[in-house]
Amino acid sequence: MSEWQHGMLLLDQGRYDEAEACFIGVLTREPENDFVYSRLSLCRMEMEGRKNDALSSIDEAIRIEPEVSMYRSIRALILCELNRGKDALTEADQAVALDPEDDFAAGVKASAYCELQKWSDAEDWARRALSLNSDSTMAANILTHTLRLQGKSNQNEAAVSQLLADDPNSSLAHVNAGWTALHQGDSRKAEEHFREALRLDPEMEAAREGLLESFKARSWFYRGYLRYCFFMQRFTEGKQWLIIIGLYVVYQVLRRTLKEINPLLAGGLVFLWLGFIMWIWLAPGIGNFLVFLDRSARLALKPGEKWHGIAVGGGLLIGVMALVTGFIWKQDPLLALGMGAIIFTVPASLTFDNESTAGRWIFGLLTAYTFLATCGVMALEWLHGKPGILDASWGLALPAIIGAILCTWLGNVPALRRGKAK
Repeated sequence: MSEWQHGMLLLDQGRYDEAEACFIGVLTREPENDFVYSRLSLCRMEMEGRKNDALSSIDEAIRIEPEVSMYRSIRALILCELNRGKDALTEADQAVALDPEDDFAAGVKASAYCELQKWSDAEDWARRALSLNSDSTMAANILTHTLRLQGKSNQNEAAVSQLLADDPNSSLAHVNAGWTALHQGDSRKAEEHFREALRLDPEMEAAREGLLESFKARSWFYRGYLRYCFFMQRFTEGKQWLIIIGLYVVYQVLRRTLKEINPLLAGGLVFLWLGFIMWIWLAPGIGNFLVFLDRSARLALKPGEKWHGIAVGGGLLIGVMALVTGFIWKQDPLLALGMGAIIFTVPASLTFDNESTAGRWIFGLLTAYTFLATCGVMALEWLHGKPGILDASWGLALPAIIGAILCTWLGNVPALRRGKAK
């Protein structure tokens, strides 16, 4: 067996470090071997933190042979992994132009549309790939994914059933089946599929994340949040912003109208709006907190997710208890603790499990300030009645309140939530 063949065998077995060494050995002797460069790129794409290296490798293959559709398709896939959807779509277009009958190129174009959240276009290209090759696993999984996100329940169920029938030992098929069950509100069935996916592939992050979501969905509170997420996922990022802004405009118009009719009604609407906003941002953290309280389920949590749950769920619990106790006993320091702890949960919900370095810094600083401001206001409340205390308390609390409000808008910026792929 030649060295490149040995590398191919290692690549198929998922032994990427050894496969990379073999491919590099071949390229040392044959520096213009485009095929080996393409396989080296596939190998590096599967390695943690090596996606940019994978892109460099496939660029070398394209430099040597620029007219090969497969190489353009691989480059598009890597760009998808790097969250560069527009560039991936451009590359996929070139792959399709080079070979219009290549099902892999069509499937990759569907994947690029998925990265851009253009679900209808992704569905069309997945169907085209399947028309070219009915056995295309990638296209079948993309089709199932896009049908689910568009809310096409009956077609999605049929597609999932077909996936499992074709390959019951496919971890990806079980992940798709798990998400379909979650869309249907069946968290137990979802849990079974995600567990099976992890049994088949213990390192599959998508299966772990799905299992965690199924644990959270045991709670009716979190199931409602999931339904909200599934609704928003149907739309592109731009349309999601339009929906958010539209809801805010409707809220402001209703509030002003109700204020003229009855101030109490306007106050009730403000309370409902604040509850809705808090629910959106705190539900994931509360879900992690509930999972953390379960001895077996907590094993699915990563360290950042554990701290996320403790900060949000624990902070909210302390805040509510302090508010109730302070109100009953008429203790201003406890009331200050309660309000501060609840405000604290908003920036904290965007800090501990945030993949973006910039996001962790911005929201982390706001979290730290809110915590220190709460301690400061509590201390000042113990000195209640002395000159200037009220002004000092308000001076500490106001920036924390403004920061929490800003978080509810900044949290929608993808660059502050999503880590940079490597």
